[in-house]
Amino acid sequence: MKLWQAWNLKTKLVISFSFLFAVSFICSGVFYYYSSVTELKNQSLQLLGSNSAQISRSIELYTEDLEKLSLSVFNDAIIQKAVGQEEPGSVVEQADLSQQVTSHLLNLTVSWPAVQGIYLYPDKQRELIYFWSKRSPPVDYSIEQEPWYPYGDQGIRTPFILWPTMKENTITNFLGEKVFSLVRPINQINTGKRIGYMKIDIHADAFKNLVSFRGNNDSGDSLLYILTDRGQVVYDQRDELTGGKMTDLSGNDVSRLGSSGTIVLQGTQYLYGYYRSDYTRWSALILTPMDAITNKLKVIRNTVMGIEAIVMLLVFAFAWFIATGVTRPLRKMIVTMRHVERGDFTVRAEQTGNRNEIGLLGKVFNQMLDSLQDMIAKIYVAEIREKDARLVALQAQINPHFLFNTLTILKSLGRKGASEDVVAVTESLAHLFRYSLYDWNRTVELREELRLIESYIKIQKYRFQERISFETDIPESLMGCQVLRLTIQPLVENAVVHGLEKRKSGGVVSVRVRASSDTLNIEVADNGAGMDATVKNRLLRRFEDGGMHGSDADGEHMGIALANIQQRLRLVYGSEYGLSFGDVSGEGTAVVLKLPLRLEAKEARHEDHAD
Repeated sequence: MKLWQAWNLKTKLVISFSFLFAVSFICSGVFYYYSSVTELKNQSLQLLGSNSAQISRSIELYTEDLEKLSLSVFNDAIIQKAVGQEEPGSVVEQADLSQQVTSHLLNLTVSWPAVQGIYLYPDKQRELIYFWSKRSPPVDYSIEQEPWYPYGDQGIRTPFILWPTMKENTITNFLGEKVFSLVRPINQINTGKRIGYMKIDIHADAFKNLVSFRGNNDSGDSLLYILTDRGQVVYDQRDELTGGKMTDLSGNDVSRLGSSGTIVLQGTQYLYGYYRSDYTRWSALILTPMDAITNKLKVIRNTVMGIEAIVMLLVFAFAWFIATGVTRPLRKMIVTMRHVERGDFTVRAEQTGNRNEIGLLGKVFNQMLDSLQDMIAKIYVAEIREKDARLVALQAQINPHFLFNTLTILKSLGRKGASEDVVAVTESLAHLFRYSLYDWNRTVELREELRLIESYIKIQKYRFQERISFETDIPESLMGCQVLRLTIQPLVENAVVHGLEKRKSGGVVSVRVRASSDTLNIEVADNGAGMDATVKNRLLRRFEDGGMHGSDADGEHMGIALANIQQRLRLVYGSEYGLSFGDVSGEGTAVVLKLPLRLEAKEARHEDHAD
């Protein structure tokens, strides 16, 4: 009994069930299976060979009708006149002739919905092409662009050739429609001299009506291919290789196939039926997976089911004993899980010491609970770090240097007695502080963020006078877009402090906003000294990390402010949004802020006026 308890669950099931099932299945199943597979295989091969021959004959009949259509075009008097003329007529005469040719071609193809176009190529006037097509060819289209030209290079001495499926060469074929073609020379009726060529494009979907085929089994796993002697796929029933080539089946392999047999493609064994038409020089190949034959072994299945019914009566007693041993510890595990469902993560599954699957399940379950407790603790720490990041951001946003410079401006204006300017600077500074007090993870309209920037620029104007200017390029329709608070103003401040502070004149800060699809792009650029490549690369790495750690002596405030914006954007919108550097012609720096495009307000805005 102790040995039984030490065995794992898999061993118990295998030993219990294998003894009773092995004798019955090995003796009866093997015999019926192999005899039935052989019989079904022979029947399937016979049916596949018959189907492939029937499909080839259908294509031959369609090709014969298509050849008759080409002869109708060939013998048309207007076509003979247009293709055989030695010299072009006047512009008006030529236009009238082209219109007559198009009209005749259209009339000839009324009863041929699959025909996509008919093209006529005169020998004498290579620059002229007469055609009727459902979609127009390219402007610079010529016969030299056709893969079958020169016609004689194909090595075929027949009245026509069938060119395999390829993408239709038209200017409006946006969906990649595919066609196969009948190509033949046009001879002058009186002399028999060749005067040009004709090409008839037929939509590849025409094969669907010609070779409608589901296979010789109910599973629908059979594959049908129409192939050339070179292994090119003219038609694939699943439309996966149409116009391409079967890489696992070369042209030589195709020519060596018999009428039926077995073949291995991509590691899978197939039964095949094959028939090559001497008229079209195309072959029909039908493949049925060998595994599909097992779906027809209903006789064997019924026999096995009968044996199973008898054996199950004997197995029932053993199954009851095994199920009891399996379910008892599982019930205890369910009780423990219900405690966890109610939020009690301190409970643990009972450890029986058994080394089977149930014991391993309890061990893994306990490890999962330990991981959940660690994850909860990490999330709590992450929230604390987020709050710390906001404090760092506040220090980066309203920094002591800016406050000192603003107070110096107020002092200077006060001495001059410019009381109105003192009031203006004070109101702008109050606006900056008041705006920074609200929840930074809330969104506001773009126009509110711009008013904040204008308050900041107004203060800096008193400091820099005419040395800097502020420009915007923002469509009015985007003014209502929702942006995260305090994400644009820090970029403007970086541009002023780190880009334009040392300029003596002509400094420009610009804000440009554009929308594309579901994205809002805000670019803040300056024409200052630019940014060193080392500093830019270091900032890009911090953007990728989304962290607040690390700084450099030259750009500590700038790095903290930009990294703070990047972190807030990723926390609110996700990792696909954030900051990047834009392209600047000449000197200067451009920072691009990528946000989701949201025009409606998600929550009420705080009023920005003073209490």
